Amino acid sequence: MVTNDTKIPCETLITRYRQRGRVEDLIKELKAGFAFDKNDSHSFTMNAARALISAVAYNIVQLFKLILIPFDSRKTIATLRFELLHVTGKITHHAHRIVLHLASSQVFSGFIGNVLNDILQM
Repeated sequence: MVTNDTKIPCETLITRYRQRGRVEDLIKELKAGFAFDKNDSHSFTMNAARALISAVAYNIVQLFKLILIPFDSRKTIATLRFELLHVTGKITHHAHRIVLHLASSQVFSGFIGNVLNDILQM
């Protein structure tokens, strides 16, 4: 690492440099999970609005992770989508109630059950 700033201690510079990788991972997740890089409109305002919506969606997912899965909050949006949306089950109507039946062989059923219980307790 080369710098011309002699006022900052070397340890501080190394710490800042190492945080660069985390920021790059966050940008990669924004692009892959929230289409942050999708700016194919000819209107700057439309592209800015789309980026803002992506950023808000990212923040909502981060809040979801902090509240409902604090034990594993490092999961990416791709992992959450896979574990929460790729669920085998069916919805039935009985006695004016809607019931969601999840398959007992679902690999992530414990995770989904924990998240659903946390939501119901709110």
